[in-house]
Amino acid sequence: MGKVEVKGDMMSPKQEPLDATEHHLDRSLFSQWPPGWYYLCHGRDLHPGPLGADFGHSMVVGFRNGDGNVSVLDGRCSHMGAYLRRGSVVNGKLLCPLHGWEYGGDGRCTHIPAAMSIPPFACQTVYPSAEMGGHVVFFRAPTASYAMPFFEGKSPDDLLAAKPFDIVGQTPWYMIGANAFDAQHFRNAHDRTLVGDPIVDCPSQFARRIVATYQVSGDSMHDSLTRRFGGPEVRMAVTVWSGSLILVTARFRRTTSYGMVFVQPVAPNRTFMRTIVWVQRGTGAMTRAMIDPLNAWIRRIFIRRFMNQDATRAHGAAYRPATMIDADSEMRQYFQWLAKVAPASGMNDGLD
Repeated sequence: MGKVEVKGDMMSPKQEPLDATEHHLDRSLFSQWPPGWYYLCHGRDLHPGPLGADFGHSMVVGFRNGDGNVSVLDGRCSHMGAYLRRGSVVNGKLLCPLHGWEYGGDGRCTHIPAAMSIPPFACQTVYPSAEMGGHVVFFRAPTASYAMPFFEGKSPDDLLAAKPFDIVGQTPWYMIGANAFDAQHFRNAHDRTLVGDPIVDCPSQFARRIVATYQVSGDSMHDSLTRRFGGPEVRMAVTVWSGSLILVTARFRRTTSYGMVFVQPVAPNRTFMRTIVWVQRGTGAMTRAMIDPLNAWIRRIFIRRFMNQDATRAHGAAYRPATMIDADSEMRQYFQWLAKVAPASGMNDGLD
């Protein structure tokens, strides 16, 4: 493969000696929940609302506040822990189903039917949230370490999102992002031949990116169609944000595909992945109404097939630093980086 060029705050394998403690690294180094952005729902699911979701031992609830914007709060009422997702939204306020306590979008209780005053504890944790392309996401901490990222040089208005699809991988969450840095598997699993040297950098302390060019060298019908409509080579950029979000841009000669993967742990060796495929919007009313949705639907089929292959082949895989070889250098450095941005001292609730 040759030497890997590394930009940002990381060094190449020849410049960076192996950490003497590396062989003591194991799965216990990683947080059970990577800190970062998670998928909640499509925006239309909040009409009339609310909508809740479980994340380990914790839960969140989303609703539209009085301004029409999305608010995401801790999902259990500060009073007695009732599930707020079983409540209702009235005039932009979230009402607890048990005693009718009302919460605004800022998490503060504004009214208690059975009391004249509101105690100081009557408030909910508020999680940073964002809405893009019709989809609602939130950061699983009271303060976001970084803004919700998007594809470089694009805004959600530039692209059309296809319907999300879900895949469950029988492997720990930290293996999902590592897949992009596993150069061996592209040839073995996808009939992709590396062209030149990949470039690895860190555009943010919370993000690690690999950019590489691959030749579509397989003989399957899928690869034949890819070469015909896309081109014989693909320039792929994969950016992993703190392990919970992966952005993929695949540039062929004649087209570009965009993929956004939200990574959610389910169990120590089981991971849920929700993927949204995006395509460039065309010009003209007919193109936007008919061609763009068809384009997004076709890309979704191809990318889902691609990811299903990975999920099946990676069944049972886990991080074993003592058995990694020279060909695993990019992946090994990815794990070292991930142990720093998603350490075990972080959000460790919920994976029993």
